[in-house]
Amino acid sequence: MIISPFNLTFNLVFLFFILILVLAGILGKKMSYESKKRLVVITCAVNIVLFFVYKGFLSVDSEFLTISGIDKFNWFAELPLQLCNINMFLIPIGLLFNKKSILGFSFFLAPLGAFFALICPEPAFMGYSLFIPRIFGFYITHFLIFISGLSLGVFGFYRPKVKSLPGIIITFMAISAVVFGITLLLRATVCPNANYFFTVSPAGVGLLEAFWNLIPIPFLYLIPAILILVSYMLIICLVYFLIEKITGKSGKYVEVEVKEEVNV
Repeated sequence: MIISPFNLTFNLVFLFFILILVLAGILGKKMSYESKKRLVVITCAVNIVLFFVYKGFLSVDSEFLTISGIDKFNWFAELPLQLCNINMFLIPIGLLFNKKSILGFSFFLAPLGAFFALICPEPAFMGYSLFIPRIFGFYITHFLIFISGLSLGVFGFYRPKVKSLPGIIITFMAISAVVFGITLLLRATVCPNANYFFTVSPAGVGLLEAFWNLIPIPFLYLIPAILILVSYMLIICLVYFLIEKITGKSGKYVEVEVKEEVNV
């Protein structure tokens, strides 16, 4: 079962995870708020374990090193600090501490980051059998991140609202600044090539290269990306609003229902 973006295997796996999310949404109607929260937290915890097992296999995969042109595997270059996999930790934190800004960040950016990783993988992660450990680990962890982010909306933990966007943008900038600081520390010590969140350089990504040409300064060159991010979030808010209107489902009712369950 060779897997590459949008080939038959990819589409079947994608459909499988979407069906899981739909089924979870249907069953979730009969579940309590705490049960749904527990389910998402456990899913993220399982994915964290899977992530490190997958990286463990990656560390001894000579084919991966050859294809990627790496002389030696460096764990500090593979930390869960990218825009997608950092959400394995942020989603449980947001749920356990009821941090709406973090939940908003993960709702918008976990599916976005995971989706782009899936459709634009590095050469070492496409055109190979799904059952090679590095391939299986890469696709399964990213698909789980994708549906975990979407589950925040499906289960009613987060409702996209325009008025919440400034807080999410501030959260995005704060998390990016922390990741940039960690990246600089790693580059100065144990991992000279660290570039989490692409905060140091565009690394050959076309759109980011265009931003770099405008503002050739690490971290600050990502400022134009905020405008695109805001546009994306506004579109999601509009889509969510229209869905509520069509289905007659009140987002306000969902939030009140959740608060009532928490107080029980």
